[in-house]
Amino acid sequence: MTWLPKFAVCLSYYDCFRLRSDAFAALFLALQIFPLAIAIAVASGVPPIYGVLCAAIAGLLASVFGDSKIRVTAPNVIFVAVASSIVAREGILALSLSTLSAGVVLVFWGAIGLGAGIQMLPRPVVVGFSTGIAVLVVSQQIPSLLGIGSQLVADPVHRAALTLIRYPEHIEPHAIILVLFTLILITAHRRAAYIPASLVAITAGALLVKFGHFPVHAIGSLFGSDSMSFRMHLAEAFRLDLLGSILGQGFAIAVLVATESYQAMGPAAKLTGERLDLNGELFVQGGVNVACAFAGGLPTSGVSSHTFDNARLGAQTPIAGILQVVFLVGTLLLMAPLFRFIPMPVISALILSSVLSMTNWREILRWMKVPSIEAAAWVATSVLTIVVDLPIAIAVGMLIAMFLYVRKRPAILTKAAPGTSHNP
Repeated sequence: MTWLPKFAVCLSYYDCFRLRSDAFAALFLALQIFPLAIAIAVASGVPPIYGVLCAAIAGLLASVFGDSKIRVTAPNVIFVAVASSIVAREGILALSLSTLSAGVVLVFWGAIGLGAGIQMLPRPVVVGFSTGIAVLVVSQQIPSLLGIGSQLVADPVHRAALTLIRYPEHIEPHAIILVLFTLILITAHRRAAYIPASLVAITAGALLVKFGHFPVHAIGSLFGSDSMSFRMHLAEAFRLDLLGSILGQGFAIAVLVATESYQAMGPAAKLTGERLDLNGELFVQGGVNVACAFAGGLPTSGVSSHTFDNARLGAQTPIAGILQVVFLVGTLLLMAPLFRFIPMPVISALILSSVLSMTNWREILRWMKVPSIEAAAWVATSVLTIVVDLPIAIAVGMLIAMFLYVRKRPAILTKAAPGTSHNP
């Protein structure tokens, strides 16, 4: 089967009406993605400009070579836990190499036709990964939410607990005010697709710090003049001592990219009626992550919320994703003078809001109410993700997924087998 990107198909019937719709959707979606890309980059421990560059590159390549009209690829909050852990222990070079290896793994999976197999991962395991990662990410943000500090650590849950126990008197009221302002603003405008609440929050926060001298930690306190500087870390010398860690982290990132991208393909298929190629999606996402490894190292994937917003804003074709890059770069140039003044509490509030909207709480509540082997699998996967390194949790989670699949396989075969007798 020959691969024909949806971009090439849509060009055959493109017109001015679709251009207006795509440009309108691209503008407002770029204004939504921009602050979140900054927040994900800062929370991961890399300069904010890397987040915007990776969002632009991912959006461009996925739109040009992808198999969907509206699916959006961008930095995803689910990668904050693994990315920040890598940067805290081994530096940005290790993150870039891990993202590169994840891209290669994804391309390999697509080449051997593993797309259908990854899609069949049991839902309790997939949601278990998301739940555990949500706990890790929120724990990492607690000190910054309270205005106590913003250093990256490899064990965020332990540090969050120590922060709440040892330093309650150091909680900064100004940080709490900014966090509440950001969360209220985002919640109030969640249903208003045309108001970029996150962009308003980071702009207002930066202006308060710059001109109002608001006493909170800002991005400049972490990165200084590097907030707007770019360096290709993959050009540095390769360190053999990182090889084992890079391969393990790359595998974990690849699994998360695949599962998140497949989840984003769901609303894209429902809203457009198109039939998507699972292996082709692995190829595209693999190539995108290889490119992002050279542009800062942040992993990217299909994002369900951005995909839904893209459709709600009226996007018609992948041209919207290409135009989105133009608006991202334009916003970057306009916001550049304020980058180092963006408050860390606002960054953490954006991450917290994204995490709360990421986790499927209804599924979790259902499994908690009905004890079963699926509920046990969800609990085990969630706990492993929290207490051990993510590559180990992913590996054990895959074993749990295999167990659940094998357990259901006999029933599937019995139902499918023709002429099966049910008589004793």
